[in-house]
Parts: sequence; structure tokens; C-alpha cells
Amino acid sequence: MSRDLIGRLRSLDLIAAGPRSPQPGAPYTFVTTNGFLSQFGLDTLRDLPDIEQLREAGLLSKATLMSGEFSGSMGVLEDDDTSDAHNIRDVEPPRE
Repeated sequence: MSRDLIGRLRSLDLIAAGPRSPQPGAPYTFVTTNGFLSQFGLDTLRDLPDIEQLREAGLLSKATLMSGEFSGSMGVLEDDDTSDAHNIRDVEPPRE
């Protein structure tokens, strides 16, 4: 993810800084916000379509899945019921 894209998502209140391990070299993490959920009309990240639904809607090709581009480009989405935020983890740190 580019630093500009992360900055834009943060300025739109779609993501916020997430927890970061104190280990040297640990990746930055970001969490989706309640603004993200509201913007897309979601109650929870579980409401997002899964890969099969994206493929059926014609939004995801088999070639994209096979290349690994989809699964690794944005990190892993988690839904944490104990928090108002929803985690996206294992995101590459912004380049300085």
C-alpha cells in the first residue's frame, strides 16, 4: 500500500492506526473505523462479501486469485467483537 493511499484512507476516516508489536521491524497495522462501516452500509466486517461472492458478481477473476494478488495485497481482515475497530493486519509499513 502506498503512503498516499494510506493517508487518503485516514483522512476520510476509513482507517486508523492499529496496534504494533514493539519488536524491531514489526509491520504497521491499521484498523477499519466505524466510519468505514457506515460509508459502506455495513454493521460488521462479516457483512463484506467473501471471495466466492466477489467472483460470482464478476468482480474477481480466477487469474487474480491464482496470482495471489488479492489475498496478499491488503492484509487479513479480522472482526474483533471486543472492540469498535476492525483490524487489518500484516500490512506493509508506509515507505518514507
